[in-house]
Amino acid sequence: MKFLIQHNLMNEQQLHQSEVAVKPYPHEFVGVIPFSREITSNEPLVGKEFIPYGSTLLITLGAQFGWRGLHFDLTQMNYRNFLKHHPDMLNDNVMTVENAVEWLKHVRPETEIFTRPSEDLKQYSGQVMTAGEILPWFQSMMDAVGGGSYYMAPETEVVLSSPKNVDAEWRWFIVGGKIIDGSMYRAHNQLRKLHEDDQTVIDEAQALADKWVPDQCVVMDTALVEDTVKVIEFNCINSSGMYDNDVNKIFKALWEYHEK
Repeated sequence: MKFLIQHNLMNEQQLHQSEVAVKPYPHEFVGVIPFSREITSNEPLVGKEFIPYGSTLLITLGAQFGWRGLHFDLTQMNYRNFLKHHPDMLNDNVMTVENAVEWLKHVRPETEIFTRPSEDLKQYSGQVMTAGEILPWFQSMMDAVGGGSYYMAPETEVVLSSPKNVDAEWRWFIVGGKIIDGSMYRAHNQLRKLHEDDQTVIDEAQALADKWVPDQCVVMDTALVEDTVKVIEFNCINSSGMYDNDVNKIFKALWEYHEK
């Protein structure tokens, strides 16, 4: 096995942390040329024994190549599947963009709605908007017009859910079904990166992971809402931001999992 670390399209701090973390293991730094779907590397990437870490584009390319250390199965990594299997998801109401446009026509324009893509493809960031804002935006994305909108096929599934009052949010890195590390990343709608050391909080997150995860190696984001912890979403471990998690510990766990 070998780590493949994308050196471009990554912020400087995260790249430096990754560089330090992979030093004890076979690794190579690769680039992805935007819009070309081409991976650049010093040596030819032969075989499937790679653990990639980088952008969503690198991950989608790696899925095509069948890299063994990649955890990115979109049949599992989508919100409809999360709702089917996990009882404690924060949001609900999954539908296609085409159906969403029709549904939104019957919603009061000033109604606030949280929306995000169903699949872990980062077509857009999860956010709260009004129905009157979402409707033309979705229509423009289907039509691929409107000043550089990201095209989404009509059958693309999205989440449209009522906004929640979230007190705090955490990111948990899970390897082999077990939480390796966790970090708060937002409190009271403000960015706050804080490593989580409270064992009670960690145990509560592990209890959520024990109920169901879409992959044995995955990232789980959780939220505290009205004194109850819910799962916001699951993300691909090969492309998720670290916040204040221990990068060395996470890469070590991934290496040991794939070398078993």
